[in-house]
Amino acid sequence: MSVTTRVLVGLTASLMLCAGGATATAAPIDVPWSPDTAVDTEVEFVSDGITYYGSLRPSVGETRGAALLLPGSGPIDRNGNVQAANISPSTIAYIADALAQRGITTLRFDKIGAGRTGTDGFDPANPPGFTDQVDAAEAAAAVLSQRTGISGDDFAVLGHSEGGLTALALADRGVAVGKLGLLAPLSIRYFDLLHAQLNRNFDLAVSSGQATPADADVWRGRLDETIAALRAGEPLPYPDDEVLAPIGFNEESATFLTEADALDPAVLAGRLPSGTDVLLTCSDKDLNVSCGQTDVLFDALQGTDVDYARFTNASHMLAELGPLPTTGFDMYAPLPQSSEFRGALDAWVDRAFA
Repeated sequence: MSVTTRVLVGLTASLMLCAGGATATAAPIDVPWSPDTAVDTEVEFVSDGITYYGSLRPSVGETRGAALLLPGSGPIDRNGNVQAANISPSTIAYIADALAQRGITTLRFDKIGAGRTGTDGFDPANPPGFTDQVDAAEAAAAVLSQRTGISGDDFAVLGHSEGGLTALALADRGVAVGKLGLLAPLSIRYFDLLHAQLNRNFDLAVSSGQATPADADVWRGRLDETIAALRAGEPLPYPDDEVLAPIGFNEESATFLTEADALDPAVLAGRLPSGTDVLLTCSDKDLNVSCGQTDVLFDALQGTDVDYARFTNASHMLAELGPLPTTGFDMYAPLPQSSEFRGALDAWVDRAFA
């Protein structure tokens, strides 16, 4: 992989974690995240022939509800980390802890290729698609409801980044989701987001001297051709492209991306039952999902009871940046949970689960 390609992949890695931010060389950091003495219970369930493993985290004190936690893209473990790529923001673990302290029992689980779930039962010749990911979320929701006896209005699904689309797809299936957390969610169609993100990165590569304008024009053309082909149900025109393949435009991920792109988050949001309690977040320092994109989702959520929290210093991983600029590589730093996000989450839980 060329230097230019590594730069582009790294700039995109915080959303498409499956790209593997291979530029990091630091040792993995296990961020302390659990300040109380609650003990998780190991949970396993089967979906589409694959056994998933996760953690049931009990509420502290009186139980007010239950929440399924869904992470973003790539082989993310139950805590929101990709240890193989030295990415350890513990986004999902922090959320589980925060919710436990507000009386919410949660379930989080290792995705395929991560943690204890690993790749057992995974068929490389038939890689799972986005529909399979929603299947797994539905199976996990059933386990959480069965274990807690909680369903309906007191049952929530919180999805971060790509997990927001998974949460919306789950609700659209008719799964009883009383409350929904869309945390820095994928808010426009998948290929449209990748198109915007990659074109921004092409611009950065040119402005930093890592690529020539001619190089960027070639990449843009190939990206446009690839998206058009996949949306038309045609084969990948450049399956081994050194820029596109590492961030998901390859034979292994094409089905997943195409299935995800077929779902418009705004359309799914517009179909939510009237009065559904929703928490929607965005941040000015999020390089992956802009507040302009989540504004579109907010408009589609007008039939729901939505709280829209806009932050100024939170990263895409919902970590605290404070006055620091965001670079896209802050996911490698052991940052605490965003104080803005924590305040918004606590306030929403206290209102929605009152």
